[in-house]
Amino acid sequence: MAIAELTENYIAAEQAADEQAGQVRVGVHDASRLEWSLSLPLPAKAPVPYSLHVEIQIPQNAFVRHVPWDQMQVFTRLDGPALAATDDAVTIDALRRGALAMASQLARASDGFARHCRLAGSLFVVASRSELEDALMIWIEAFVRISQDAREGLVHAGDDELAELTRERELVDEYISVRMCEALADAERALSNFAQSKSPNLERVEPVLAVVEARLSEVLASEFAYRTERGFGNADPSSPAALERYLDRSSRLKKHFQEVLFLERESFRVEERAYHWIAGFVALLVSAGAFVWQLAISKRAGSPRTVSSSLFIFALIAGLLYAARDRIQEIVSKWMMRRVHRVYGAQRITRYRAPARRLSGRDVIVNARESFWQSATTLPDPLNPEAGATVPVTILSYVHSGRVERNASLLATDVRRVKHVFRYDLSPMFARLDDTVKPVPVLDDTSRKVRFIDAPRYYRVPIKIGVRVDGREHEEIATLIMYKRGLERLERDKAAEALPTESEIEPS
Repeated sequence: MAIAELTENYIAAEQAADEQAGQVRVGVHDASRLEWSLSLPLPAKAPVPYSLHVEIQIPQNAFVRHVPWDQMQVFTRLDGPALAATDDAVTIDALRRGALAMASQLARASDGFARHCRLAGSLFVVASRSELEDALMIWIEAFVRISQDAREGLVHAGDDELAELTRERELVDEYISVRMCEALADAERALSNFAQSKSPNLERVEPVLAVVEARLSEVLASEFAYRTERGFGNADPSSPAALERYLDRSSRLKKHFQEVLFLERESFRVEERAYHWIAGFVALLVSAGAFVWQLAISKRAGSPRTVSSSLFIFALIAGLLYAARDRIQEIVSKWMMRRVHRVYGAQRITRYRAPARRLSGRDVIVNARESFWQSATTLPDPLNPEAGATVPVTILSYVHSGRVERNASLLATDVRRVKHVFRYDLSPMFARLDDTVKPVPVLDDTSRKVRFIDAPRYYRVPIKIGVRVDGREHEEIATLIMYKRGLERLERDKAAEALPTESEIEPS
């Protein structure tokens, strides 16, 4: 099978799976932030409804009460697999979109290489050495072909081109090189994982791995030579400063190109918009109540004795109302705010619009409603649930429901998906966690003496994510491992449990 045909078939299959399932992914973004993302298909006909529910169970002894909205970051961007047409690459934004499409193709090809490595190490797949070598070599040549095609279509400038377009083409060239190096590094990592595995096929295919690794080194050396020729600079393992500059440059390039895909967010908190109206209304009610009470007392006054007693009672009631007016206003405001949340069906209303430079009308692409609650509860002790012992936990519940609107203009430019990325900062909890390590006694096998070793003290935080897209449901269950210095890793659970419905979740 030809390289281009294999690449396109694999990308089309992966894209179809993404669009049908509404894929959700959860992982550790950095030392303090948990990340989950949701890919949604851009509809060709009717709008697509969807909902997302995230539940994080934090041990109550580690929980620090905070405002969840302050810890949340949300990014929404467009996504599509196809390269921009060469006749469309005449604007800076079109060049950026073409570069991002190339990066998407390289990422798909890198996934294909890693998939073949995993299949080669499987107990259920037995491939000949020539078949494995051909399969892995095809993906390496796909890396080379994708980068060459992108450079031919996006890097070479025409005659009498504007200076800013020429500069953007240079950045595209450098970005292609960075992503090419990353793809080759991922392929090398997949080979190393295969070589270090205990696969029964390893001994038989070791010569193949050596040939493939040599080809990877050859392509990487060629890319390094290209970077040197273009003056991009390479990562120098002997210079920490050079490595720092390389990583900083790579990060800046990634943000520069991805910025063109992000949608503009317009959001407002329901309570903030309604608070002043509700507070004014409640203050008016309290004042009117005091005035009505005053009228009632004055009508009943018929004699000097009655007047004096009525004035005393009025003064007493007025004083009580004045002293308690703030408390009364707070109680009534909270009661009315809950009713407002039920009317709107959310705590925050958000709209995502296409930027004006992409669509002049700034069309709304996604309408969403969001709610974030904290609630304290107790769960059965996992050591012996039937004994009646319980474990206190605090549950963070985030509910996001919305609708992806149809947009023919975006579909015409090969946009196929809308991707939500959510990042939640858990750093407020770190100060409440126990020491990083604990001394644990062990028995030395040689001396038969007791000695102590330092064992890390980790906390396990269960996470459940449920997604419903156009009537289809998907669920992810995992356990977040964290300790005093930050988030460590994410372990995915095999057993799936049903998430509670929105009606079963009570806000705190």
